[in-house]
This record gives sequence, C-alpha cells and structure tokens, in this order.
Amino acid sequence: MEEKEILKLLRVRKKQLNKKVSEEKLKIRYCRNFSSTKNELNYFVVNNNIAEISFPKEREETGYIKEHSTDNQDRPAGARYFIKQGDVGYPRSDSIIPSYWNRLKRTTDYDKFFRRGHLIASTFGGDKKMSDTSNRGKLSQFIQTKWSNENDKGRNPYCQWHFEKIIKNTVVTESVCMASRPIYRNKTDVIPIGVHLQAVTKERSLFNVFLPNIDPNIVIDYKKCTFKLKK
Repeated sequence: MEEKEILKLLRVRKKQLNKKVSEEKLKIRYCRNFSSTKNELNYFVVNNNIAEISFPKEREETGYIKEHSTDNQDRPAGARYFIKQGDVGYPRSDSIIPSYWNRLKRTTDYDKFFRRGHLIASTFGGDKKMSDTSNRGKLSQFIQTKWSNENDKGRNPYCQWHFEKIIKNTVVTESVCMASRPIYRNKTDVIPIGVHLQAVTKERSLFNVFLPNIDPNIVIDYKKCTFKLKK
C-alpha cells in the first residue's frame, strides 16, 4: 500500500502520526521514502531506522528489562525485552485473550481479519518470562489485524513477523534488546492504530519502525472495536 492509503485507513494526518509515534519528536518517513528501503512497503521508518533504546549492561539472561504495563485507559502500554544469544524457540501461547477481544468477537467474520497480537513474541519467551501471568492477555497482547501480524499468502511481506524474523536471525550470533509499544490515536480508542517496534544489539541498531494496524479490505472503528468491509 502507499502512504496516502495507509494514513486514510488510520484516519490520521502524517503530522499527527509523527507526534504519536515519536515521543522525542523524531521524524518518521514512509519506508519507500527512505534510501535503503526503496523497494519495501507498508510501514514507516522512525529516526532514520536508528533504535532509540540502548543495549543493557551486565545482562545475562533472557527476560524483561521493562515489564508489560497498562496506561491510564487500562490499555496495554508496551514492554522492553532482552534476548540472550541463541535463546529462542519458546512454545506459542494463544489461549489467552487481549482486552476488548470479546467485543470484537461479536462482529461477523472477525477471525478472518484479526489476530491476538503479541507485543513480545511468544517464540522469544514473551509469555513465559512474565512475572505477572494473572492478566497476561490484557498486559501482553492487543487486537491486531492479520495483515499487520503475519504475511498472509504474501499480502504483506513487511508485517510484524518480518521484523521479528530479523531478531530471530540475529539472535543466532548476537544478543538483542527490543522494545514494543502500541500506538493509540486518542484516549477513547481501544484498538491501537499500530505498533512501534525497535531492536538493537550491542554493536548496532537493527530497526526502528512503526507498523500500521490496518487491513486493505476493511475500515476499522478503533474506538468502537468494530469494522466493516471496504467498498
């Protein structure tokens, strides 16, 4: 998709999105407008793709640097996580549900378009390493479109899994620190308009991106937690 189409589905202007994603007022650019990603699409580059997080000192075991939390509206607020070199392959955990999932479930054909999105992938130990598992779904997962979450039949090769795969491949030879933060358009929305992902090793930045939480075939009401097919 092109930048104009994405912004229209998100119902935000570029200036507004920039302010929401970059708390430090760093510039975001559509990937095709960034020199090293001319042939890529469907996401935005933040801070010239340089991660704003730092690699932790004296860290030896996989686990949370900053635990999952919720914001003032009781929505998941994100987390920061360390993955030790070679430490991947934890089992998936999809039996839990994120906030407002039951409201979405009332919508016809919701499962064709939506998934339970992990802020920290379960394959990295995102669920297993949580200290508080009593509200695991509420804290660690969010309502995410299938289009944003996975490359469904080649529809979106630059989905969240694409960037998680970069981390997975890097962890073979280096430890990685990552941060994941859902971005909400306003205080009344219950579905985030996207997720801000960053990753860094001790020696280099892997990426700093914003992934829009949309699907080209539907229009999402992020406040009411409903959707309708795009005409």
